[in-house]
Amino acid sequence: MRYLFLTLLGFFGPALLMLLLRLTWFYVRTQWLKKLSIQQNEPEIIDVTPIHKKRIGKPFIFLWLLVSILCTAFLIWQMDDTPAPEQTYIPAHIDAEGNFVPAQVLKEKTK
Repeated sequence: MRYLFLTLLGFFGPALLMLLLRLTWFYVRTQWLKKLSIQQNEPEIIDVTPIHKKRIGKPFIFLWLLVSILCTAFLIWQMDDTPAPEQTYIPAHIDAEGNFVPAQVLKEKTK
């Protein structure tokens, strides 16, 4: 289950990030062009011709796949499946003489 979640995160996370960056770029570009048209004092022309919607560019899809696969590979590579060494936890306590002894983690010696 952990691998599935990390794979989905690694694959779709960059896609969402790149989509957000792309929409931000289009928004900034639209605002900039609107500002330029207002500064030029041109009359606003309303165009009613139908506009064919463009598909997402192939370089964008290729870049998304490349970044997603690299992120997923990096996440899986960073996951450590080795078992943790045996440890003994001694909670904080007060010893027989009334002194405070802080908590300790003792690692077991390997044979």
